[in-house]
Amino acid sequence: MPELWGVINVTPDSFSDGGRYLDPGAAVDHGRRLLEEGADVLDIGGESSRPAGRTYGEGFDHVTVAEEIARVVPVIEALAGELRARVSIDTVKPDVAAAALSAGATIVNDVRCAEDPGLAEAAAAAGADYVIMHSRGRGEVRPPNIDYEDVVQDVLRELLRAAERVERAGVPRAAVWLDPGLGFAKTARQSAALLSSLGRFRKTGYRVLVGPSRKSFIAELAPNRGGEPPSAEDRLGGTAAAVAICVAAGVDAVRVHDVHVMRQLVRVAEALHVSGEGSP
Repeated sequence: MPELWGVINVTPDSFSDGGRYLDPGAAVDHGRRLLEEGADVLDIGGESSRPAGRTYGEGFDHVTVAEEIARVVPVIEALAGELRARVSIDTVKPDVAAAALSAGATIVNDVRCAEDPGLAEAAAAAGADYVIMHSRGRGEVRPPNIDYEDVVQDVLRELLRAAERVERAGVPRAAVWLDPGLGFAKTARQSAALLSSLGRFRKTGYRVLVGPSRKSFIAELAPNRGGEPPSAEDRLGGTAAAVAICVAAGVDAVRVHDVHVMRQLVRVAEALHVSGEGSP
């Protein structure tokens, strides 16, 4: 059964919750609820990474290292310390990763495809796991980022090259995860193609994490009857469909916002012996 990684955005401009958990107390309370609902890992981010494109406009606002650390460290200390939660830090800054790992995080979630070697070095020094999410540029969903000859083959090749860089920095292969990066530098159809081919990612021997939750590709593939895109919080059905595909493909973890519902889905799918490799 895949792990459930619950999302906590300690930001004012997240696409999924609009800054609801910017206050550290609210973020800790939310983390406690996610644990009670069945989250195995809490993935905490202090800077939005929403990609620029038709759905999110010009993307996210950058924050300083000091501000990002101030946002995430108190939350990590409370969740990893008092509640003994497994915590992942979602960041692209080595200094933020180092501070988060010192505060109790045990996983680094890198959404820039191992672009900065300092991030892997921080993880290696702390003995942390390392998630490599595929992206190009800053994830903008427009050319040249979305120009692929074969999206599945190209994403796999770029992820494996990134894994080599991370391992050279000192992170053991067994601690490396691959994430196809749905919605980042990919159109809705390209994200769907990756979801349909998760078996190829599993065959690499690396653990696989997938983050379909509330993503814009769901809004584009399944617009409302009037043609307008559903809001982020109104994409539960599409998220559930994507998570079901992940379960069938045998991925190791899914990153989700709605832990209670997705735990039900995963457990029922497992009970029904849903299995498969995804299309080749």
